[in-house]
Amino acid sequence: ALHHLSLLHLQSNNTEEFRHLLSKSAATGHPDSLFLRGHCHHFGTDGHAQDLRAAFDDFSAAADGDGHVDAMVSAGAMLHRGVVSDDGIVIVERDRQRAFDLYQRAGELGSVEGWRNVVSCYATGEGVPKCLETARYIANTMLKE
Repeated sequence: ALHHLSLLHLQSNNTEEFRHLLSKSAATGHPDSLFLRGHCHHFGTDGHAQDLRAAFDDFSAAADGDGHVDAMVSAGAMLHRGVVSDDGIVIVERDRQRAFDLYQRAGELGSVEGWRNVVSCYATGEGVPKCLETARYIANTMLKE
């Protein structure tokens, strides 16, 4: 209920109350709230300062909890490339194996974006051994419309 109430405040441009209610909902472990707060931190929107560490932490919590597939893909993307601040401080350590695992889990839970990233990992050998045959098979099997 808090999550939906926060969205109503966002729609009425009450960003302070949106932020407050979203944080309360996220504190309960609500995966949609964790994902949305992570998104806000990632881009510095809707009353949230840009904080890439907080974004990663929220994406990871939403991915681990009930398996929020968009959070898995978002956390995977941050792990895939790693995140370094402008002054060279590592915010999120690059871990392509862990990124691949998140992409695959998201794909298995129905995320097309997750499967696309799995295909890319196999095609480039990032996080898994390079295997174009596996990349093609997954693309033809899981991404066929």
